[in-house]
Amino acid sequence: MKSTKITKRLLMLLGVVLILLAGSVAYMQVFSLYRATPTAQRAAHSATETADYWAFKPKANSGQKDTAIIFYPGAFVQSDAYAIWAKDVAQAGYPVYVLKTPLSFSLIAQNKADIAIKNSHAHHFVIGGHSLGGVVASGYVAKHPKAHITGLLLLASYPQEKNHLAKRTNLAVLSLTASQDQVLKQANYRAAKAWLPKDTQYQTIRGGNHGGFGSYGPQKHDGQATISNAQQQTAIADRIVYWLNRP
Repeated sequence: MKSTKITKRLLMLLGVVLILLAGSVAYMQVFSLYRATPTAQRAAHSATETADYWAFKPKANSGQKDTAIIFYPGAFVQSDAYAIWAKDVAQAGYPVYVLKTPLSFSLIAQNKADIAIKNSHAHHFVIGGHSLGGVVASGYVAKHPKAHITGLLLLASYPQEKNHLAKRTNLAVLSLTASQDQVLKQANYRAAKAWLPKDTQYQTIRGGNHGGFGSYGPQKHDGQATISNAQQQTAIADRIVYWLNRP
């Protein structure tokens, strides 16, 4: 009898927890999600959408490269918010897979890149991410020291110390930041340089900000960009393509 009462209380407690969790999820989805701008949504029309990612593929006659980018979005940012620069990179010959993650929170699906790798025809992969997505991308690369992962792309992001990559001599890394970014923790970013290969390329987009690495409007606590979102998107694409085309 006593055990029955305890069981009922535990079930009631579990029910309350589930209700609170569902409410929190609904709140994040309705109020806290950074949604793609209409311009980004239009750019996403060029991609193939699946339940797991947006796939931006080069045109048949554009000379498709053998390296694909697999990208983790920033926290609570809709995946298609990265469609503008992803489309431009794909037009240069490099397929781009922008991953979809539960609640738009990459930490929940840290191995989601596995699906894109499996479905891609490429033989080499650059794993990338924006902000928290870059932290997840770094962790994925650290846990998969395979020859087919040849690069790491960090947009306003850095690895955690536990995902030390400094000794990965076969790993190319491009770290892009923006001069007006007030979200990126600069002290942590500088410290994390010790955990990346010595030949990592560090570049700053002058006038850009944190939210400008996607196209989803203003982000809380961010700095004011002095260039347009379109200009920052072009700068991102140009720098990624130039880096990928390196000898």
